[in-house]
Amino acid sequence: METYLNSRKIVFFVLLLVVVSLLYSSTFQAPFNFDDEAVIKSEISQKGAKKWFGDFFIHPRYRHFFYSSLIFNHSLGKLNPFGYHLVNTSLHLLTSIIIFFIASITIEKGLLLGRKEAFTIASLTALLFSVNPVNSETVNYISARAVGMSSFFYLSALLSFILGSFYKRKPLPRLLLYFSSLTFFLASAFSKETALTFPAVLLLYDFCFMRNNYWAPFKSRLLFLYLPLILCSIFLVFKVSSFKDLILGLGQRIDIEYGLKQIQVIGYAARVILFPVGLTFDHDFPSAFFTTNTLLTPASFFAIGVSLGIILYFSKARAVVFFCISWFLITLAPTNSVFLRPDLLSERNLYLPSFGILFLLVIAIYQFVIASQSRSMVKKIGVPCMTFFFMLQIVLLNERNLIYRSNTLLWEDTLKKSPEKLRALHNLSHFYMAEKNYAEAFITLRSLANSKVSPHYLSYAHSNLGSIYVQWGDYSKAESEFKSGIQANPTLPTNYFNLGTLFASQGRNLDAKKLYEKTEDLYKNYKWGYQTPAELYINKARLLLKLKLYDKAESSILDYLNRKPDSASGHFIQAKIFSETGRLEKALNEYNKVESSSKLKAEAHNNRALIFIKKTSFKLALEELNQALIISPNLIDAHYNLGNLLIQTKGDSIKARQHLENALKLTNSKEGTNRIKRVLETLP
Repeated sequence: METYLNSRKIVFFVLLLVVVSLLYSSTFQAPFNFDDEAVIKSEISQKGAKKWFGDFFIHPRYRHFFYSSLIFNHSLGKLNPFGYHLVNTSLHLLTSIIIFFIASITIEKGLLLGRKEAFTIASLTALLFSVNPVNSETVNYISARAVGMSSFFYLSALLSFILGSFYKRKPLPRLLLYFSSLTFFLASAFSKETALTFPAVLLLYDFCFMRNNYWAPFKSRLLFLYLPLILCSIFLVFKVSSFKDLILGLGQRIDIEYGLKQIQVIGYAARVILFPVGLTFDHDFPSAFFTTNTLLTPASFFAIGVSLGIILYFSKARAVVFFCISWFLITLAPTNSVFLRPDLLSERNLYLPSFGILFLLVIAIYQFVIASQSRSMVKKIGVPCMTFFFMLQIVLLNERNLIYRSNTLLWEDTLKKSPEKLRALHNLSHFYMAEKNYAEAFITLRSLANSKVSPHYLSYAHSNLGSIYVQWGDYSKAESEFKSGIQANPTLPTNYFNLGTLFASQGRNLDAKKLYEKTEDLYKNYKWGYQTPAELYINKARLLLKLKLYDKAESSILDYLNRKPDSASGHFIQAKIFSETGRLEKALNEYNKVESSSKLKAEAHNNRALIFIKKTSFKLALEELNQALIISPNLIDAHYNLGNLLIQTKGDSIKARQHLENALKLTNSKEGTNRIKRVLETLP
């Protein structure tokens, strides 16, 4: 029998792997979304291992393991989303397997049922958890890995505790398993701080299930696990500043009115776990939502009915019902209780709590449908209904996953389901802009700008409207929008930067310089969530170069290259600074580093030629100009400089005329046309 069950476990795990892989493979190339922009593209790309691996044991950092995993992904695949999604999906699969073992041992050892019953209940629980659509956000939203990773370690710590608490366990393996439990707990806490509920969950499990001869005496758990666990919790609170701030700030975050609202929100959360319809990335709860009595909703009746049914027909039910409901409430408490948060509900925060609801549901299904002996009619109706329920979960999960393949699809869906959520409107406009769908972006931004939105979002709306007007060539309206954005929120750097770039393009260089300096000051001194963009430094360097402020231009371009060392544009501008300040060898070296688009590389060869002409190395200059024209045959300056050089060196006058005439055909500038004609007149 044991061999038979072990082989069934292997088959089930393979099935679980296939199901999870097939359902989530459609999102492996899904783009970065929402906080991913700041966390991965800014925090990880710019700071990376330097910040997160420096002095961990001296100064442990906030969500250290979560950020470390992102650094691992970035080191292998940079900004390719595939690796990030693969890790998230793998964590989800492993978490489902851990849930299988917890559920199996709980049923067999805690409730004293047979192995066959334990296998069936554990399999259904793990399968339902793996395909539950409410968990889609945790798997597909890369920044939600903090939840997925913390939950995996959290459940692993619980499983280690359970395995170490068997009565027949020898002292050394028991200590090793308890040590593993503590280690997994710390890993969970360093993935997300909500893991601090773990001690309460251990006591809950201990109270509900460890009351028969299968388990070691409570004294051994108290001495070898609970006391070290308390010490670990104290370490987290006093050693890690983020945990200390969290604990100290709890009193200030208590809001009774918010807590009363959460009574209904928690009821809604249980409903979407059981009936995952109407899922959205950003839930909105209008005032009308709180006028209904949650206790009278169908979902509440269903949950109460399941609980009462298990208690009446399952002799050991009280412990199960109490455990599952308490698990749901305890693990949800950090994000959904009396502690004030910006969002009333986020689906990713239901990932770990959902285990309690799903475990209770599966036990009810097993008791009333699968284990039914005499009630044949119940089984005939119940089995097809159960099968339909699982298939419906799979269909809903697949539909939900398909939405994550595009940021615009995701936020269009969010806005449709939360039409009053202005953040959804803001994010949708952002992704329309990223796709250069300016017509749709303009509509959403106008709606945002005309709404009662916060100054932050209003300023952003004007910034993006200004950027659209720049694309459409209406510079006066663009300027007006940028100035409106500054007026809406003077602390937001974006409008200063965009207005400075507009002024620089119009030759209003001194005004642009002041705006760039203001932008840099805001990024450095006002902590609003993002790092200083590298583009500010390169734009500023270009401007300072025009103003012949070479020292400041060089400092700015070095700031840029420190962030983007492989940037061809950065090396090109640095080379121009070196050239104009007489450091010709350094300029030649920098131009050699320009490995980018054909046009920029061709311009680098052209500029190298000009340096060689200064050094009277005409042969090398000819080679550079010919190379420039091979790369970019329509480069006006290369044709002009080559024709001029052939005249100066008394070379082939026919070729000189050809290059000058080509330059004349290509130029649209009146000044350039006159310059070329003057040189042509010198030819016989």
